[in-house]
Amino acid sequence: MPNEDFQDLPTAEALPGERAGRWAREYLPVLLFAFLMLCVVPMRDLWSPDEPDFAQCVKEMHQRGTWLLPWLNGQVYTEKPILYYWAMKAANQGFAWLTGGLGFSHGVAAWALRLPSAVGSVAFLLAFQRWGARFLQVGVARLAVMILAVSPLWFWQSQFIQIDLFFSVLLAWAWLCWLGGYLLQRGIKPELVPGEAGRWFLKGYLFLGLAFLAKGPLAAVLSLLVLVAFLAWQRDGGILKEMRLGTGLGLFLLVVAPWYVVASLVGGKEYAYALIIHQNFERATKAWDHIQPWWRYFEYILGDFFPWVFLLPALGFFLKGSGALRSASARFLTVAFVVPFLFLSWAQSKQGKYLLPSFPFLALLLAGMLQPLAVEGVSAERIRRIGLGLAAALGLVGVALLAVAGGAGGAKVQADLGALRPMAWVLGGIGTLGGLSLVGRSLSGQGRHLVPETALTLGLFYLVGGTWGFRVLDARKGYQGWTAAAKPVLEGRKVWFWGEIRSGGMIYLDTLMPELRASAGLAQVGAEDRLVVIASRWRPGYQGLDKAAMAEFEPVLVQLQGEDRWLVMARKPK
Repeated sequence: MPNEDFQDLPTAEALPGERAGRWAREYLPVLLFAFLMLCVVPMRDLWSPDEPDFAQCVKEMHQRGTWLLPWLNGQVYTEKPILYYWAMKAANQGFAWLTGGLGFSHGVAAWALRLPSAVGSVAFLLAFQRWGARFLQVGVARLAVMILAVSPLWFWQSQFIQIDLFFSVLLAWAWLCWLGGYLLQRGIKPELVPGEAGRWFLKGYLFLGLAFLAKGPLAAVLSLLVLVAFLAWQRDGGILKEMRLGTGLGLFLLVVAPWYVVASLVGGKEYAYALIIHQNFERATKAWDHIQPWWRYFEYILGDFFPWVFLLPALGFFLKGSGALRSASARFLTVAFVVPFLFLSWAQSKQGKYLLPSFPFLALLLAGMLQPLAVEGVSAERIRRIGLGLAAALGLVGVALLAVAGGAGGAKVQADLGALRPMAWVLGGIGTLGGLSLVGRSLSGQGRHLVPETALTLGLFYLVGGTWGFRVLDARKGYQGWTAAAKPVLEGRKVWFWGEIRSGGMIYLDTLMPELRASAGLAQVGAEDRLVVIASRWRPGYQGLDKAAMAEFEPVLVQLQGEDRWLVMARKPK
């Protein structure tokens, strides 16, 4: 880990044009990531399972003229607090007005709804790099941004309509702000202006409140666990008296309490219970979905943090052997990754994206290990070991894609590949050439190129896959085809939905579809009504569905949608 007493040397005053050029060069990785988002975000329609649900919530909030509670399919939606819905609704309405509705369909545009995630990601990467340059080293900060930005999960969530990236950048920034305040308060870093430490602490409490308003108590639980573990390791409980805890708590409540109080009063006790207890504490201890074994995050991270995950054993040896863990910053970064990993592994409900708030801290730890590779005199053996490991990871992916494009993998793989075969050739070439380039850099001892070239290879992967690939897949995964087919058979009729609603079925039809979750409920479907079902759910035993109830219906439309078939059912004539 870099020396915490390191201070970057001041640079000569530059002219305005020179300053802009310096800034662009310094933040080039972030600018390239922003360009990637600009290319990828408009490339596809809403994809299941979550994007149509969020879009429908925004649509119904707008139709009802409310900002207080999210609504889905005519019911108050209790799964998450309000901040992300505010951000989506503001982006959707704002750009509908600015563009005159260009690109909008039935009041929503997928690209506009993605802006809170995409813009939040870019803004965080900018702030993240500035924070790293301020409290660690400029070189470490740049490498950490490259590592983080091209991690597969970070890229995917940055262009996806889902709350997790938005929540993660708020929570991670809250932790970074608190750590900045701690380093200044303890004199590990000098204050640039009097009272700077206190302002960093207060920013931490502010963003913690925003993270709570985005995803609820998980923000506070994770923050408390990280803080306790760090202070115990530091043996520094005294900081609790110096970190403006009272003022910070007041600021936190000022952000969180108004909406929670008003929403609980309007939504009632059942809404408050579902929002706070059911969706958080019961989901962790008595989960009803995403139930996975304790070790699942070890599997998730292999893909979510590829290829950097293969450097984690080397990172462990580095932290232990270099003495880096004697520093407060390295301890906090370690705790901010390890503690959420352990806690989330204990919780029953698991998804890889839940670990996303810890990725920036893991990226900083890896950058601290990799930054010395750019220095003259570093062991050539170390450069070869790390570089060849990254080359192998990229090269294997490239060769595998070339093999699949050439016909390997069996009949099912080839059938699924279909129109994506030309893109597989291109992606395979990118991965193979990237791997070969890293081999050359490694063998020639050019350690400073290892991270940038790995990041560039992955960035090209995402650019090709996120433009060309998304456009090809959208014909199957988007909902325009379903809408065109279903509209003639649903228009003017009462429509029901079997099982938990998947909003792609109604987002462009301007009709709500009340849910039926038991066989007895099917009796409500009239002779002229229609029932929308997903084929994989229309089977005996699913939510108690029995064959007798199924036998009363026949399909009037069968439509391939994604990997499943969607059916419109009508009662058989008697």
